[in-house]
Amino acid sequence: MTVGPWDVAALAVKAILYGATLGAAGGLFFLAYGASLLQPIDRVSIRRRLAILAVLSIAASLARILLTAASMSGDASGMLDAGLLALVWHGGEGRSVLIRAAGFLLAAPALAADRRPGVGAIAGAAGAATSFAWVGHAHGDDLRWTAVIVGIHLVAAAFWVGALWPLRFLARGDEAARVAAAAVRFGNAALAAVSVLIAAGVAVLGTLLGNASALWRSDYGRTACIKLTLVACLLGFAALNKLRLTPRVAAGAAGHRAAAARALRRSIAAEMVLAGAVFLATAALTTLTGPAPAAEHGRIRCMPWC
Repeated sequence: MTVGPWDVAALAVKAILYGATLGAAGGLFFLAYGASLLQPIDRVSIRRRLAILAVLSIAASLARILLTAASMSGDASGMLDAGLLALVWHGGEGRSVLIRAAGFLLAAPALAADRRPGVGAIAGAAGAATSFAWVGHAHGDDLRWTAVIVGIHLVAAAFWVGALWPLRFLARGDEAARVAAAAVRFGNAALAAVSVLIAAGVAVLGTLLGNASALWRSDYGRTACIKLTLVACLLGFAALNKLRLTPRVAAGAAGHRAAAARALRRSIAAEMVLAGAVFLATAALTTLTGPAPAAEHGRIRCMPWC
């Protein structure tokens, strides 16, 4: 596997694209179920951050098209090659960008006004999160279910990672009881989301690899193992937050609550770093490698996210 500088640039931009898109979508989910626990000034700060992430998502989407064209040509001239750009756009990236943009446009009213995101905003956030499932070779007559499962996986991932920054933001203050209430509410809902995330991810990975031996016999499988290891570490921090740190914030004395809130903030920061590493590994899976066993069986060459 030869990796050039344009491939590295495309890889980095795609990781940013994952983070910005899923962060913005999941943040909207957080505002929908956690709005009652937030002060007006908190909601303003969170909405401003989510709007920045949504704009970054669209900018990264366009940058990815340019960099993919450059990677195909081997130099910067590809960014100005109308034929290559059209090839990338019509190869699925254009459809993905349009769905992503439409989703954030639908969610824009919830980011512009201090109100709980409604059905339209939630649908828009979900649409933006699932936009990655529209790229790849998962749309054959016998593969539509795979794209659906990828979409479910993406929504569950957005629900999880999109809540991390808002929770860390809340944990900075002195109102430990409110922080604990928000963390408990998220933790209870996240149990179902993480279960769906894991089940959908395993199902799609099994479809892509064809057999377990591909995990160590192919570049795709080895990269998937790296991603799975990072996800396992992420789950460890999530369990620490739910089972130990959040109860300490909720039940401790005033002084102990503040210390527990600081520990929770540090743990969430570690989760965010690990989530970024997962995005980078995922970008490598969908940019630099492909599931060879699936290709040999005529099913899929590459799938986004998983």
